[in-house]
Amino acid sequence: MARIGIVIYSLAGAGAERVSVNLAHEFVAAGHAVDFVLAQGEGELMGEVPPGSGVHVARSGGARAWRAAIAHYVDTQAPDVLLAMMEGAGVLSLQAARGRSVPVYVVSHIHFSRHCRHASRWKERWLMPLAARWYLRGAAGVIGVSQGVSEDIRRAAGLKREKVHTIYNPILTEDFYRKAAEPVDHPWFEPDRGSLTVVTVGRLTAQKDHDTLLRAISEVNRQRPVRLVVLGQGERREELEALARELGIGEIVEFAGFDPNPYRYIAAADVFALSSRWEGFGNVLVEALACGTGVVSTDCPSGPSEVLGEGEYGELVPVGDSSALARSIVAAASRPAETRGLFQHLERFKAARVAQEYLHVMGLIEGDDS
Repeated sequence: MARIGIVIYSLAGAGAERVSVNLAHEFVAAGHAVDFVLAQGEGELMGEVPPGSGVHVARSGGARAWRAAIAHYVDTQAPDVLLAMMEGAGVLSLQAARGRSVPVYVVSHIHFSRHCRHASRWKERWLMPLAARWYLRGAAGVIGVSQGVSEDIRRAAGLKREKVHTIYNPILTEDFYRKAAEPVDHPWFEPDRGSLTVVTVGRLTAQKDHDTLLRAISEVNRQRPVRLVVLGQGERREELEALARELGIGEIVEFAGFDPNPYRYIAAADVFALSSRWEGFGNVLVEALACGTGVVSTDCPSGPSEVLGEGEYGELVPVGDSSALARSIVAAASRPAETRGLFQHLERFKAARVAQEYLHVMGLIEGDDS
């Protein structure tokens, strides 16, 4: 049995946090001990930490306190490995582990170079690329959540190819399928609703480019009745609500905020749409495929084309093209589900299988290279 320390900022309900919790459950099921080392002891997923797992939280805010918490955790709990989620957590973990024997693996969840270029904070825009290039070479390994992410972080941090591994995210669990089967009490999802219902899930940020999706819905609405449910919260909500009113679709768009179970909405929708300018992987695309819902996504870097099998399992459209997105939403609603190879394709995203790949990369089990 090994002790694995997962280092992540918090357990808010975003993609990397969900990945961390899913991995933790699978590691525990495989007989390992798991701890979380957090900068902030908060988030919607705090209640989903596996029973018996430790939660270690920095005493105060800021990078220095979090780094001290990581070092204290290593000294007192003697983990066999640190698994740092995101480059910032990786840099701090490598600093904290200096002079200690614990190996550090860093997981890159986002298209790093593009994220840094578009960051509003100067530290992320300028310091993080330098820190990644300086520190990530000292990691035992770097894991990208898609081929595109792996290649980007390899170049950005100047890493040797043999140090970088690609492992897709652990999305599909028994709990996911249970939640997806729950009913939705909303008139837009009634069986005889008489309109096309589209769902999107994601934080209301510039990266997700909800503007293009709203314009696409406006175009679809001129052809046929349509409704859009936007699940997620973020700083652009008021701005996006204003745009919906400006486009004359305020009555057919609902900004529903965060929901602990978005999967039931995805399963009940006619189409799931992702309009991102960039991604790391696109967890929601896997979830939509597993729900049997028609899928449309921008062909952004990186992840969606890999998740959708280069367009075999869903529609791919150019970034920022609202007309193409509108056409694909209509097409996806009537596109028959591709089932021939989909079942085997989805196997790659099952949490138990993905956890085994992580354990192999971290040297905790033997197995064939994935």
